[in-house]
Amino acid sequence: MNCRLIFVFSFLIICVTTSVFGQSGTVRGPVVDRNGEPIVNAAVFIPELKKGAYSNADGIYSLDRLPEGSFQIWATSAGYDTVKQVVELDAGQKTNIQFVLEEIGFFSEEVEITAEAVGRIETKEVKVGQVTFSPKEINLLPSIGAPDLMQYLQVLPGIVFTGDQGGQVYIRGGTPIQNMTLMDGMINYSPFHSIGLFSTFDPDYIRSVEVYSAGFPAKYGGRVSSIIDIKTRNGNFQDYSGKLNINPFSTNALIEGPIKRARRQGGGSSFLLSYRKNYIDQTGNIFYPHLNDSLGLPYNFTDLYGKVTISDGINYANVYGFKNTDNVNYGTAAADIGWVSNGGGANFMLLPQGAGAIIRGGFSSTSYEVGLNAASETFPRNSRIQGFNGGLDVSYIVNSVDEFSAGLIFLGFSTDYVFTNSLGFRTSSQANNSEFAGYFDYKKVVQTKRFFTTKRDSVWDLMVIDPSVRLHYFNDQSHVAVEPRLRVKINIPRVSFSFATGSYTQNLLSAASDRDVVNFFQGILSAPSSLANRQKDHNLQTAYHLLGGVEVELIPNMAVQLEAWMKDFTQLTNINRDKLFPDDPNFITELGFAHGYDFLIKYQTSKLYLYGTYGWSKVTRNDFKRIYPPVFDRRHTINVVGSLRLKPFGYVQDGSGRKRLPKFKEHAWEFGLRWTLGSGFPFTQTQGYFEKLDFFDDGAQTDIAIQNGDLALILADQLNGGRLPYYHRMDLSAKRRWLIKNSWLLELNFSLINTYDRKNIFYFDRVRFTPIYQLPVLPTLGLTIKY
Repeated sequence: MNCRLIFVFSFLIICVTTSVFGQSGTVRGPVVDRNGEPIVNAAVFIPELKKGAYSNADGIYSLDRLPEGSFQIWATSAGYDTVKQVVELDAGQKTNIQFVLEEIGFFSEEVEITAEAVGRIETKEVKVGQVTFSPKEINLLPSIGAPDLMQYLQVLPGIVFTGDQGGQVYIRGGTPIQNMTLMDGMINYSPFHSIGLFSTFDPDYIRSVEVYSAGFPAKYGGRVSSIIDIKTRNGNFQDYSGKLNINPFSTNALIEGPIKRARRQGGGSSFLLSYRKNYIDQTGNIFYPHLNDSLGLPYNFTDLYGKVTISDGINYANVYGFKNTDNVNYGTAAADIGWVSNGGGANFMLLPQGAGAIIRGGFSSTSYEVGLNAASETFPRNSRIQGFNGGLDVSYIVNSVDEFSAGLIFLGFSTDYVFTNSLGFRTSSQANNSEFAGYFDYKKVVQTKRFFTTKRDSVWDLMVIDPSVRLHYFNDQSHVAVEPRLRVKINIPRVSFSFATGSYTQNLLSAASDRDVVNFFQGILSAPSSLANRQKDHNLQTAYHLLGGVEVELIPNMAVQLEAWMKDFTQLTNINRDKLFPDDPNFITELGFAHGYDFLIKYQTSKLYLYGTYGWSKVTRNDFKRIYPPVFDRRHTINVVGSLRLKPFGYVQDGSGRKRLPKFKEHAWEFGLRWTLGSGFPFTQTQGYFEKLDFFDDGAQTDIAIQNGDLALILADQLNGGRLPYYHRMDLSAKRRWLIKNSWLLELNFSLINTYDRKNIFYFDRVRFTPIYQLPVLPTLGLTIKY
């Protein structure tokens, strides 16, 4: 009944808003580049009427309340030529016009590496707790092998990673399962490979990445900590092109091109295929025989992704699919693990002619299956999740700047998990679940007139108020979560203050304990039917977020930000790894609290890119027996990134002697640096050892005189009472590029990881009483070819 009410109420709201917001006449449409990719923050204006607007995150602009008549509309953006079109508008008419912008023929002093100009405050968006970046920034970092999303995430504010080998990503006090990763709206349950250096996404097909580390809006839900929203780009609508990267770690290949070439006005269809194969388990012993005491790096994985796009210039539809496999074989050491993840889906965006709505929708299906055999466990672990998700949302651009959106989301999944602890007690969980949600979001930009000395009035963005609410129905718990959210920004000259808060609820939990130091196994379960020490009238996980920030414009090309944040986890679910008797619960309730602050400074010109962050945080858990820090509680984190680019490719001559733009807008030389420092992670100290005898087979009749017991540990009473040493590492890189006949790009790249060979501890082998270290100094040489 609750689910039906959510659906009916949401549907009525969408229908009503379609009618209400459809009353005024408008000119709207997408602003895209030559390949159909949206251009964010493009200016679209009518000089005659002194009226304009900016394109949003999807490249959509909207000019409303226009009088009847004939007007010339201009569209422009930094790095692109200005395009002009004439429109004849009848009274109350709504029409769609697309602008296709061509890149300009020179290099400006301010290169747009990101979607926003560095040093300029975005006055129309609340960006607190949100970082948006593109593959261009990912490529600036010194990388192990090819550039990768995982390696870039590690330098973002509020993000902690626990190791180069088998490490996990923790975002502002949340565990990996409390983060949702989306790719074009499709849920990815396993976005990172076992070796903590690579994600399952190749940056070559990524358009943009948005990381919400706290306080995310109501269009996202089902997680209590954070969101990583990845959008992929279209294949090339004009020409066939490709890329090949070869390095000691992996081989990456990408090919794309038109199925039906786009017209000048846009449209057409295209394809994109990406393949990546990691073979460090085979090459490691050849190139890096000293790694892991001559054991090498026993990791290998394969990533495959494909996409087809169809567009008429205004509307588009995509069909896509992926498959990822991962294997770790440590033999008799830590663990042998293998997992496979695959999925596919479709999405679309429509701008109906004569209506004011922007309609988006999609549907996808994914599966993830993992198995682990560990030397320390008698029985293997297994976990599987298979599910689908989809949705439909309608949005409107009001007054050329405000935005209203409403949507419906549905998803379903089945989980199957089996685990047996060292005492032989078996935990098994199988479940089928479905969830439904509706959300409403209205972003209001409060504008005022600002007077200049030239006696010309100008509109000033004084404040942004973005309230939203999400109604989320969890079928297995028969619970409706009402989740209000609020995001606010106040702008004054050269300074901006932001604030965000919200309520969040989650079903899924991880089969790994927060107390595991090394966690290769990412098993997934749904909320258990019974839960010890439950704090709510349901078994779901819940949290509240509160954060605030300030942005300052100090000098051109420099961004300075400071954010303070807090997450109150009012109900968390953890697997009971301390279960001693059959009657002990399989799952326990914990409380959690995390807070901290992050400082960021960024400077960028066409030649120089500097980026630095400092973060302080504290994370605690309360299992009603003790208050303890989880293994990812890192107090201090510093990241420094630098990139110097020299000798940009200039004009080239074609066969007729005419000057043309270079096909690849790159620099001949590029040098990069990254330095990371992190304080030590907590761990439970070892008190001693003893021989543990097995009485399971014969019970009291066991002859202990002839039995060979197992080595067992005596751990300190204080959980995670010790601290590992500080972690720090410097990486360097150099790239040399050659442009060949304006058709091919050849790049030779060299990286030196852990330049000064810092012995960073990964974990301590208690049985052998020896430390296991992260990666030593690691030189890599790679070759990239583009055409």
